[in-house]
Amino acid sequence: MKKFIFASDLHGDMAEPEAVEKLLKFCEIWKPEKRIFGGDLFDFRNIRRGAGAGEKADSMQADVKAGLMFLNNFKPNVFLLGNHDKRLWDVARFNECGIIKDYARQGVKDIEKKARQIKCKIIDYKADTGYYDLGKVRMLHGYCAGIMATKKHAEIYSPAGGIALHGHTHAIHHHTIQRAGGGEGRGVGCLARLDMEYNVMQPNRITHANGFAYGWVNGADWEVFQARKTKGKKWVVVKEIESL
Repeated sequence: MKKFIFASDLHGDMAEPEAVEKLLKFCEIWKPEKRIFGGDLFDFRNIRRGAGAGEKADSMQADVKAGLMFLNNFKPNVFLLGNHDKRLWDVARFNECGIIKDYARQGVKDIEKKARQIKCKIIDYKADTGYYDLGKVRMLHGYCAGIMATKKHAEIYSPAGGIALHGHTHAIHHHTIQRAGGGEGRGVGCLARLDMEYNVMQPNRITHANGFAYGWVNGADWEVFQARKTKGKKWVVVKEIESL
């Protein structure tokens, strides 16, 4: 049996400190063999497409520092790049300004260096290969958005008899699909603030919640649990597993 934790969507300096604190505290209790981070380690709002003048003028230092500090503290075995993280890799490859491209390349080198130091594998953000399998549990950042995102991830990515865990939507959702062998999907919530300005007009914001997933795999057997912050402001986890 291997125990794991899957957490996603820190968004650098937009992180929710309490969510990060609870995750790190639970790592000490759960003692997982595998720690997987599901992407959007950084926010990189100032290099997004359509960024306003104020965002473009914003420094990236606090964002990068917060992301690297989290990597150092959480020490994931696997880091799945998210769509926000990919912005830096895209600027490093495609930006037309040489100085900006050089700065982005240095940023990529710094992130990859930190990953090597903690022996963390980085997986690219690609819809066909951008996921990590642990037995019948498949983990990914997420490539579908909207209210039906977890259903779509279950249909596309869940192994037969397994489950697809994803971030990206910042919501905690669960969906079971009808097919031979079965399949499930779960949106695990986020480690980021729930009041970010970029989505203030989007109804999906209503479903956003802080949380992360954890569980175990043993051959074809598996179990996934959800850690989440309740409306009563308490964090709920299952601390022990017993066989009957």
